[in-house]
Amino acid sequence: MLDGERHVALSAPAGRARLAAGLAGRVAGRVALCLAAVLLTYTLAALSFDPLAELRSTQPPTPQAVLDARAAELGLDLPVLPRFLRWLSGVPAGDFGVTVDGHAVADEVWERAGTSLRLFLPGSVLAVLLGVAVGIWGALRAGRWADKISMAAALVLLAVPVFVLGTLLKILWLPVNEAAGTDLLPFSGEKTPGSDLAGWAAAGDRLRHLVLPTVAIALPQIAFYSRYQRAAMLEVLHSEFLRAARARGLTRARAVRRHGLRMALIPMTALVAFSFGLHLAGGVFTERIFGWHGLGDWMMSAIEHQDAMVVATSTLLMAVLVVVVGWLADLALVLLDPRTRS
Repeated sequence: MLDGERHVALSAPAGRARLAAGLAGRVAGRVALCLAAVLLTYTLAALSFDPLAELRSTQPPTPQAVLDARAAELGLDLPVLPRFLRWLSGVPAGDFGVTVDGHAVADEVWERAGTSLRLFLPGSVLAVLLGVAVGIWGALRAGRWADKISMAAALVLLAVPVFVLGTLLKILWLPVNEAAGTDLLPFSGEKTPGSDLAGWAAAGDRLRHLVLPTVAIALPQIAFYSRYQRAAMLEVLHSEFLRAARARGLTRARAVRRHGLRMALIPMTALVAFSFGLHLAGGVFTERIFGWHGLGDWMMSAIEHQDAMVVATSTLLMAVLVVVVGWLADLALVLLDPRTRS
């Protein structure tokens, strides 16, 4: 075996090991940030909430023994950090504590999480795909009227808050439903209440309920990603390596497909990972506007009822989702950029 071949044979496993260690290190760092975010949220909620306020305000006054027993049941007789550690120790076993009403948080958390995923993931995936496509399309037509119109539309969408956009979509679609004499696209809920639909009819009913919330989630993200992707693509179009590819005889379209697209997509992986949490926070308003009872709606209700356990659980699951998306972005970066594999 030649020295060069021996070097490749020995370095390939070592390179894969370093790559795996690097990905694992990034995941560990994100998990640490996740726990820090949950600890901060729990601490703020525990210090500012008073779950016994309603009991204290009753007439005649609630006996002190009842208040003490209720405080002990909720763990309010302990300092904040021991309370948090006790709550966190039960999480691996699926025990998320109890609500201020005495119900187990685990009884409702997975249904809420599933609702949020069904609402948020389709809109986010659609936003990434269309945002990248619109950004690349605009860069290839930079300076033309189509590019200027898409830029203006993106700026308008970025300036409109999520809760305003959701309300506008409902107002704009209302005449369509009235003209049709039926709810072509319903405004509220995940499915028609009280319906006994099954099979494809049930799937179609859920799909109709999903359209408007998905549009409300996707439009701001499309505007956000398209502007960033356009700038990244323009930088690639004016790069030296693309000029070199053109000098070797490749047409502009072929040079972009072979060499430009991959390099233009690399910055998007980091952007998607870092902005996902921001867009997830916007999904809270979307759930409220369209009547979807997911994690965001649950967290808002928990804040109103001063329930620290529910707030901490919702924050934990959202943080875990952000960690997973960040890890997938790291994998996408490895696939797009061969330099990261060494």
